[in-house]
Amino acid sequence: MSRIERIALRTAVFAAGALLMALEVAAFRIIGKTFGTALRETTTVIAVFLAAMSAGYWAGGRVADRRPVSATLVATLLAAAASLLAVPWIDAAFSPRIASSGLALATHAFVATSILFAIPAFLLAATSPIAIRLFATSTGESGSTAGSISAISTAGSIAGSLITAFFLIDWLASITRTVLFVALGTALTAVLVAVAGRSSVRRGWVAVAALAAICAAVCAVVYLRSTSLDRVLASPVPGTHMLYVADSPYHRLTVRDRGVYRELYFNIAKQSRMRVSDPSGPGLSYTAAFHIAPLMRPKIRRVLMIGLGGGTSAKQYLRAYPDVTIDAVEVDPLVVRVARRWFAVPDSDRLQIHIADGRTFLRRSSERWDLIIVDAYTTNRYGDTIPAHLTTREFFGEVRGHLAEGGIVHFHCAFQRSLVLAAIERTLRASFSSVLRTEGELLASDVPLILDRAALKAAARTSPVATLPALDSAIAALTAEPFPADAPLLTDDYAPVDTLIYGR
Repeated sequence: MSRIERIALRTAVFAAGALLMALEVAAFRIIGKTFGTALRETTTVIAVFLAAMSAGYWAGGRVADRRPVSATLVATLLAAAASLLAVPWIDAAFSPRIASSGLALATHAFVATSILFAIPAFLLAATSPIAIRLFATSTGESGSTAGSISAISTAGSIAGSLITAFFLIDWLASITRTVLFVALGTALTAVLVAVAGRSSVRRGWVAVAALAAICAAVCAVVYLRSTSLDRVLASPVPGTHMLYVADSPYHRLTVRDRGVYRELYFNIAKQSRMRVSDPSGPGLSYTAAFHIAPLMRPKIRRVLMIGLGGGTSAKQYLRAYPDVTIDAVEVDPLVVRVARRWFAVPDSDRLQIHIADGRTFLRRSSERWDLIIVDAYTTNRYGDTIPAHLTTREFFGEVRGHLAEGGIVHFHCAFQRSLVLAAIERTLRASFSSVLRTEGELLASDVPLILDRAALKAAARTSPVATLPALDSAIAALTAEPFPADAPLLTDDYAPVDTLIYGR
């Protein structure tokens, strides 16, 4: 074996390890957008990949013993590239059907992961034992050869994991395009092995490898920086027009026009709504309740919003309260870009958007605000959920330390028919002396909150947000009565948010 062939084989092993782990990172997001990202789903992805890799190691060794030639490695890589190119279409065809099937919920992610990723993971894993057999010219070298190849493959896996999670997904802004990128890398690796070993590889295999790389490259050129494929593969929603689809490390974001409205979805859950002709007007009905606090405290000047979404509340505050400045904290940079591009969130010296986790932002800040609004949500296998670390007594203690004198915290809980609302209310009462509830909205302060509904309604009629249709009903439902349900106090040590929301 020539020196060039050895370098090419080592490069191929490194690349295969990197591409395999890149695929696994992408698999977490692909499975997550349909089935959620709770413990069972992540465990399922890991288990299926480990099973496929184990089978690939075994099968690769058997095949390599029978055909210890470079063409075996080329064929394996090409088969892996072909199976990877099919993943986005298989996902679009089968994942929605699995999610809506009668199969037990616990098996959904397992079935989907097996269908989508077992074959490409199996084939990519098979490359290492094939390479070991090609290198091992004598039994005396087999141990050091196996150790060297395993080390190279592991180094590639580390690089692939980090590059995908910290750079590739953000750069491509699409899990679909990430998979196509992995397919391209696999095909190019096959070409490298075929060209370097052309003395021992038949010309036909070299031509096949080159053709496969060309096909993968064409797909990459067409789709690598385009969202058209994502829009084609996205599950259709009747009565809507798809405008934008992209993936981030946190969500699959879609923007759809529905008649006069534009809507933002995280995975399959609607997060924001905007009337296209009035970007700063009414959004989803619950956002009207965010204006109760300014009716109680007309001198509010500094507002912190944890969770941006489509920016409905930020836009309304900018228009309605010219003396107010806003800090908006959003963990997902792509959400910010989408809000600015598609939902008319303006550049304003009165609006500062910070890319950070809400709790981390508070810990790093010494600022105080008159009003802190918490409207942060994510999804997992059960559906929408609240990040547990934003519901605990310790978190509300940090919020309390960042409120100005007489300041108010407003917590939006979309799950008013579940025990989690009662649990969050109880937790707020452990941190603040005055707590009010209106449907799924909770307001808390250390200074007594106004419960004069007639006075609040009168103030609302003369306020800049008088036209918000759901404001009156939110005021009418205000109550200081504790939630009657028995619910736990949420702490950093114990915050079973999903259990409380979905009764599991």
